[in-house]
Amino acid sequence: MKKIAVSIIVLVAIGVGVFLIISYREPAPEALSPEKESELLTGQATPELAEIGKIKRDIITEVEDRIVKYQEDFLYSEDDFSVILENEDEFKSQLIEKFKKEIIGVEALNCKVDLDDFKKSAALKCNVKGARYSTNSYNMHFLLGNWPFDLMNFKQFEKKLTWEGEIDDIPTSIVFEFPYTLSHCHEHVWPK
Repeated sequence: MKKIAVSIIVLVAIGVGVFLIISYREPAPEALSPEKESELLTGQATPELAEIGKIKRDIITEVEDRIVKYQEDFLYSEDDFSVILENEDEFKSQLIEKFKKEIIGVEALNCKVDLDDFKKSAALKCNVKGARYSTNSYNMHFLLGNWPFDLMNFKQFEKKLTWEGEIDDIPTSIVFEFPYTLSHCHEHVWPK
């Protein structure tokens, strides 16, 4: 009986010790977003680049046979753009890789980034392969799948669809252009 009582006392003492150790840990540092933490841990971003914010963005796509020509223009503050210029190669590489990770079910080819010092902007340009699902018909899910809206929220014109609003708190305009009079549903576009 004494052995059982001693064992219980030892277990309770160990439990109290573990509890005290856990509760007196140093407070955790301010948390980073998972994306920024990953970039910093893998050495893929300097702290300055991880904190650059976009002021505005414009997305334009134009279909040409089997390819969707994609262009996304980002506008930055003068201070942020000077950080971009100081880390130009790293910035361009990160912008391209982030886009390639975000698109769904397609492949981005021949990507490049052009910087405009006068406008304080960056233009990401890629050819997107894999969005065409039949002759002149395209599945725009590769972009729309990341956003809280679909083509039904776009204004329809004869050969293009447009949208303006905010994505991730960034004022954004989107234009999808086609070489024909179009019809569409939530994510697909085809000739009328």
